[in-house]
Order: sequence, then structure tokens, then C-alpha cells
Amino acid sequence: MESLIFGIVLLASIGYFFYRVNYLYSLLKFGQKENRFDNPFERLNSAVKNGLLQMCHFKVNDKDINYAGIMHALIFFGFVVLLFGEIELIIKGFIPSFSFSFLGVLYPIYLFLEDLFAFLVLVAIVMSLIRRFVWHPKKLNYHFSAYLILIFITILMLTLHYMAALEMAKANQINPYEPFASIVYRLLNINSYNELAYHIAFWVHMIVLLAFLDFIPNSKHLHILAGIPNNYFVNLGPSMALRDLNFEDENVESFGVKNVNELTWKQLLDGYACTECGRCAQVCPAANTNKVLVPREIILGIKENLFHNAQNLFNKKELIPIVTNELPKDNPHGYYEYGFTIPDKALWQCTTCGACQNVCPVGNEHIRDMIDLKRYAVLTQGEFPEKLVPIFNNIETNSNPWGINADYRLDWAKGLDVKTIDEVPDAEVLYFVGCASSFDDRSKKIAQSFVKVLQKANVKFAVLGKKEKCCGDNARRLGNEYLFYNLALENIETFKSYNVKKIVTTCPHGYYTLKNEYKKLGGEFEVLHHSQFIGQLLKEGRIKLSNKLNQTATFHDSCYLGRHSNLYQQPREILAQAGLKLSEMKNAFCNSFCCGAGGGMMWLEEEGTRMNKVRTNQAIDTSASNIVTACPFCMIMLDDGVKDLSRDDISVLDIAQVVEKSMA
Repeated sequence: MESLIFGIVLLASIGYFFYRVNYLYSLLKFGQKENRFDNPFERLNSAVKNGLLQMCHFKVNDKDINYAGIMHALIFFGFVVLLFGEIELIIKGFIPSFSFSFLGVLYPIYLFLEDLFAFLVLVAIVMSLIRRFVWHPKKLNYHFSAYLILIFITILMLTLHYMAALEMAKANQINPYEPFASIVYRLLNINSYNELAYHIAFWVHMIVLLAFLDFIPNSKHLHILAGIPNNYFVNLGPSMALRDLNFEDENVESFGVKNVNELTWKQLLDGYACTECGRCAQVCPAANTNKVLVPREIILGIKENLFHNAQNLFNKKELIPIVTNELPKDNPHGYYEYGFTIPDKALWQCTTCGACQNVCPVGNEHIRDMIDLKRYAVLTQGEFPEKLVPIFNNIETNSNPWGINADYRLDWAKGLDVKTIDEVPDAEVLYFVGCASSFDDRSKKIAQSFVKVLQKANVKFAVLGKKEKCCGDNARRLGNEYLFYNLALENIETFKSYNVKKIVTTCPHGYYTLKNEYKKLGGEFEVLHHSQFIGQLLKEGRIKLSNKLNQTATFHDSCYLGRHSNLYQQPREILAQAGLKLSEMKNAFCNSFCCGAGGGMMWLEEEGTRMNKVRTNQAIDTSASNIVTACPFCMIMLDDGVKDLSRDDISVLDIAQVVEKSMA
């Protein structure tokens, strides 16, 4: 009778589990098509490395993140090892005398591993409780479901040890392969086998196990099922992987995303995979400077909107849009919580720095969600921050956000004998100056220094001059895809008309855009950032840095050069050759803190603590006399930061300026 009851309970639990999983899968099918089935071996490597081996938890060098990573890895590997023991227990529910002892010498080894990992999981639970009740990191979600899971896991581990101790009493001897269960045996002074106690422990264990199983697809722990698949379907292309919009299709009534079914199935799967760990919030410059934006809540807001609209989707009724103009609830632990709609204000606070995506353990793609939503606001609704009206108009009429006429694009080059592509049609390289270095007085110095470096190296280069237009980066990140589309096509046509093969730019935003995003529009060119090109010139001996500067410096990793383009060492190697003694900031390399200008934030009013002030203070903490950048926007923001803090003793320089000073 007991076996029959156990079978009914087991069947009901497993049946509900698969029912719920099928329901969740059916919701994913409302998403738009997206091909994430290419490069299967590379994808499998991602799933194994980041999913099965848990390397995703150690992507950045942060004490709390690594602490949490160790904790999570102990629980994950514990359950992997304990899975076989759970199968053994389930079979025991039907055949009480069953065991895997027929495995011979492997069985004692497994018993030891099971006992060890059950203890290690309990260690991880203690680590989690210390973190939640002692450290109180604000990035965490302090929902009851998290504590319920910890209770479930604790009960499972304790009952495993207790049943193993009772088995020792039954055999009338301590099992040397189960040292931690032996401790329980001694602590509880179990002198004889108690069959009733064993049955109670067994049923408590199984009821909790099956409750845990059914709780998984109904809670944040859905990531246990979706995390590894999401790591398989991770983005393998350029870091932002934005969807293309077809402006030639006259039947399209709107552009961008309004409702949840206009997202792709992968964007919906991101919500399932989200662990709610808060790593993205912990590294987000907006979330950490008192903004409404919390990257985690963008992903969760989409998931909750999907669940909230489920019946409307099945019944083909009108959907509740993803974005609202209402502000989210203030979380007493520090970050905002959105619910099933995303506040529009949050979308315009993202610098697209990529920190959230870089640290995400399951490969979620926060940036493209926000840009898809901004596209709808800009292209379909025509609703966006008022400060962007003149910026969009400037780009549309003068092909640059400053709104300065193209006749002045070469003013920065006066007295430098810079030739245009019309004058040097067979140029070795085209220098794409960019809007900042063409029109901003501080950024002009970058272009001037870089040109002097090129001339010193006898590089046959040219610029487009009046024919150069904005690369479209700001327009695209701000959701004005149509403006980006037209700019890109015009630039590509210009490049091709002059048979341009190699382009070098001093702006990481231009570098990323020209290199990665022009390809889909037919623009295949070799694109180099000036730090790469200068590095090549040094290796070839075309320039020498013999005038050692012998000064201290700290290097600021631009988001688009670092996280988005994975260029970290080249600039540092050049600065070292120039004789600068580098002192790294607390947040350096892939952990770099954004200057605050990316994603079009250069043109918007920033609320709360200014990001450039935070970053400047991090640079000042190194006691370096120079802050070196490799991005004109970063240079502007950090220079403002230095001035705001009245630190006239600190210079903000671009890498090209350093090289010019150090050249023989």
C-alpha cells in the first residue's frame, strides 16, 4: 500500500512538472523567430563551460560575486552528485531493499561523494544565510521564495544524513565512506535502527523533493531548467546583436517592440533563465548612481509581462504593453522593482556599457531589449526625451549631433596639411575622424595628435572631410534606427565610391559600429581602432617612443573598446612603452565603470549621482597624475569630472596625445 501511495504521489508530481514545463514552452512560441542554432560546437562549448562547469559565475574579479559563485557552484555540483542517490531513494520507494551496491567498488566511492557533497551543500546554505542576514547586499531579491528554497535544500540534506545514520544503526557499524553521516550518528547517539524514524525521514525527504521539483517551474528557480539552454543559445556575434528592421516593407505598420509577442523567443527565454542574482544590478552604472534603471528588472519585467498576458495571448485579445510611464516601486534594500511593466524612464538611462551582459551567468541580453523598446517609442510613437529633439534634428540636417555645418568638419586640421580622399585616392588608410573629434574642442586634440603620429610614421592616409557623416552610433542606441540606417547607407556608398579597404578611427563607438554593424548593410571593411594601428606602427618600427615620460597614469577602459570589442592590452602596452607607470583603478578591464556618455546619454540630462564623477573619483584614488583614455566621449566626461572636482593637477589625455609626446 505504501508503495502504491508513493507511486501515485510521484506520478502526480512529475505529471504536474511536465504540464507546467509544456505550458512555459507554449508561451515561448508566441515569440518571433530567431536563428540561434548555428555553430553548434561553439554553442555546446558555451553550455558546458558556463552551464555545466559553472565558469559563468567567475567572469569578473569581485569579492561578493566570486563568493556567491562558490556558493552556487557547491549547490549545483552537490545536486548533480546527489541526483544518483535520489534515483536510488525513489527506487527504494517501490523496492525497499534496492541499492546500487551491485556497482561493486564504485558504490563506496559514490557513498563518500554523496556524503561529502550533502555536507558541502549545507556549507553553501550557511554561506547564503550569512550573505543575506549579515552582509545584506542590496542587489539580491529578498523574496520569500528564496528562503523557501533554502529551507527545502536544508531539509533534503539533513534527511539524507539522518537516513544514512539510521542505515549504519541497521548494519550495527559506522560506514567509513560516510564521515559526515557518521557525525550525525554519533551526535544523535543512535544505538538501534528505528524503522518508523526511517520511514518518516524518507517521506519528509520525498515530499520536499517533489515539492521542490514542482516549485522550480513556478518560481525564480526556473533558471535551473532554462539556464543551460540559454547558455547554449547565447549570442555569438557582436555584443549587442540588434535585430534588423525592414524599412523597405510598406506593409509594416510599426517598428520596434510594444508588446511581448513582438520580442523573439530568445528574448523571452532570457526571462526564464534569469537567476535574479543581481550581478547585473551590482555592476550597472545607472543602478549604482540612483537611477530608475535596474538591468535585472528589465529581463524580469518582460517575463512577468509574458505571464500577465498569457491568457490574452492564447485568446488573441489585446495585450498590456511592456512599457509604462509609471515609476516602479522603491525596494527597501536599494534597487527598484518593476512588476509586469517597465518604466519608460529606465530605458533612457542605459549607457549601453555592456557591464550587465558581461557579468550575467546565463547569457542574457539586456541591451537589445531596451533598444527594441526605444525603437518603438521613437519610430512608431514619436515619444522620447525632449532633449533628443535637437539632437535627432542635428544629425538629420547636418549629419552630426553637434549640429555644425559640414563646411567646418576640417577646422581641427588647420595647419596640419591633412589631405582628403579626393586628393589622395590611393591612400593606405582612411582616417574616419568622427563627430566628437571634428567638432568638440577637447576631442579635436585627439585627431590632431593622431595625425601627427601618422605623419611621423609616413602613413599615406586621407580623411573624408566634408563628405564624412556621423557613423550613426548615437542614433541607433537611442532607438532612431531609421536615422542610423540612412547614415550607414550613405557612408557605405561613400566608402565604396573611393574603394576604401582599411579604416582607422579614434572613437571606439565608431570602431564598433563600422566594424560590426555596417556588415549587414553591405559594408565590409577592415576597421582598426587607433590603439591597434599605433601598436602596429610601433611593431613595424615606423615610430619610436624614445622620449620616456616617466609619469604616473591610470588607464580608463572605454566600454566600447573594452567589453564590446575586447581590446584591453594594446593601449596599456603602448603607454608602458611611452614610459608611463600605470596604476589600475579598482574597476578596470572588463570591470570598468562607464564614464556616462554611451548609449546617447551624452545628450541627456543625468539624474542622481553623475557617473563621470564616480569614475573620476576612482581614477583619483590611484594617485596617478594622468588619466588616459582611448575614446573622445570618455575624454570629455572625465575632463568634466576633473574640473568639477577642482583637480587641476590631473591631466586627461588620449593615448594619441601620449604617443605624440613620447615620439622621437
